[in-house]
Amino acid sequence: MIELPVISLDIVREAIQNFAIIATLVLLYNFIPDSIISRSKLTFSLCVGGIFGLAAAISIPALWQATGNPVLGFNIILVPLAGFIGGPVSAAVAAIIFLLGSAAASSGSLAATDLLIVVVSGILLGSLIHAGRSWKHFPASFLVQLFILGMGVALIECYSFVLSVALQPALVPLSYFSSILSIIPFVVFSIGGTILLGSIVGFIDSKKQAERELHDHKDHLELLVQERTAELRQANSLQKATIEATADGIVVMDKDGIIQEYNQRAAQILNIPAHSSRDTEDYGACTDHLVAFLSDPEEFLRLITPLSESAEKVVTTNLTFTNGRIYELYVHPQRLGDRIIGRVWSFHDITEQRHAEEAVAAANNKLVLLSNITRHDILNQITGLHLHLELLDHENRDHVASTHISTMKKSLDVIREQLEFTRDYQDLGLKKPEWQDIGMVFTRAVESFSGKNIVFSCETNHVEILADSMLGQVFYNLIDNSLRHGERVSEIRLSVKKDDPVLFLMYEDNGAGVLPEEKEKIFQKGFGKHTGLGMFLIKEILSITGITIRETGTWQQGARFEIRIPPGKFRFP
Repeated sequence: MIELPVISLDIVREAIQNFAIIATLVLLYNFIPDSIISRSKLTFSLCVGGIFGLAAAISIPALWQATGNPVLGFNIILVPLAGFIGGPVSAAVAAIIFLLGSAAASSGSLAATDLLIVVVSGILLGSLIHAGRSWKHFPASFLVQLFILGMGVALIECYSFVLSVALQPALVPLSYFSSILSIIPFVVFSIGGTILLGSIVGFIDSKKQAERELHDHKDHLELLVQERTAELRQANSLQKATIEATADGIVVMDKDGIIQEYNQRAAQILNIPAHSSRDTEDYGACTDHLVAFLSDPEEFLRLITPLSESAEKVVTTNLTFTNGRIYELYVHPQRLGDRIIGRVWSFHDITEQRHAEEAVAAANNKLVLLSNITRHDILNQITGLHLHLELLDHENRDHVASTHISTMKKSLDVIREQLEFTRDYQDLGLKKPEWQDIGMVFTRAVESFSGKNIVFSCETNHVEILADSMLGQVFYNLIDNSLRHGERVSEIRLSVKKDDPVLFLMYEDNGAGVLPEEKEKIFQKGFGKHTGLGMFLIKEILSITGITIRETGTWQQGARFEIRIPPGKFRFP
């Protein structure tokens, strides 16, 4: 077979053997456990050094065949490559194993001292580049780092070759030139082999790193799932405990009205199993259960049926059951984001409250009836007494007696006015407060003074306030007070002023006004020139819903009553 002057069959055969070394190296390095790589740096360095040292020693031909082949060759790459990957410890371990293999081979053209120098150079080269990878100005490219390592290995190969030539007998010039050319393949193989082996190891590292990151990410996700599951269980437990702790019956339904979940109180009200089943079809629609218990199911169905067409609608109504219990039903949409996925029904037992209200209302009706009868009888007696005093005064000629008779007439008039006052205010606070349009209420009160030549103005912008049903009497008394005590009133104005978070209602006239020392006294019971009850009752009517009133006008410039309406007690259309 013809051999080229540079590449011989021995070199090709050695390259094939080195590929076997590469396969062994890849196989062994790939089986280093991830736990060693991630947890113990020293153990990892020892493993890398052992694998690469074993591969370097195995590549010595004299270990398995009696030849005169040199100890050093392509295997010298593995010592600095071990240092490049695992650091100085890996390079030292690989070198020790390689030297032990060299000693066992007892072959080669290098002396033990020269071999030691070459191996130590490999250790220093690998360790230096391993440390340099952390330097700021060192090339960041992995391939460039491998190329630098390969160049260093090539220099070590050249040093080894020079030593080998120097130890041989004197060569003729042509043989010396051939020897020089024979180093070129080793230089090429050193650089290429270093890059190839380093790339394979780098690929294995990248693969292992990706697997570790994937495993860590999986562990992190599993931890998050566990934490989230625990949070959901805690939230579900808290929600269930909260729902069960309420005295109201709670029923959750889907959009078709099928019962999905409920608490124990709802189970008692609707007579369904105490513990909800997984199969929601066992219970069907909530309306089907309710209709069987209601005394007036038609009215209930009239309110509930439109819910499927108007999912946003909130319904509040009272239900009377056939067993006599009365429940306040509150139906509210159940949302999931922007979607409505069902409805929540809340049953609040108001039986005792309703019975108490009915008892109080019955007692009030009786008291009102008794009050009306008593007041009517007293007024009849006052009328008779007043008539007798008129007859007595007509026949009396005594001046002193006439004075006493006149005083008794005035007392009877006061008694009559107070009795009439109790008739006007007997319903104070009996009815629930209601939303009322201030402008409309004021206009109705003004109608009673249409013939008084007063200019009325109302600038309330249809604002509504929550007040007692006797709110109209408040404006009637204010107007009556202006006409009685204002002396020259010709204009009366009602307006509103928004001052977040409250609303002020301003009642003003252009009369004489109120003296500074009387601004607080006019709201006291009995103070005034008439009955002394009109302004007192204004304050009492407004206070039912937390509304206050005070006089802030200027004497001789007109009265100005400032009515303060707290938040939540007023609204604009």
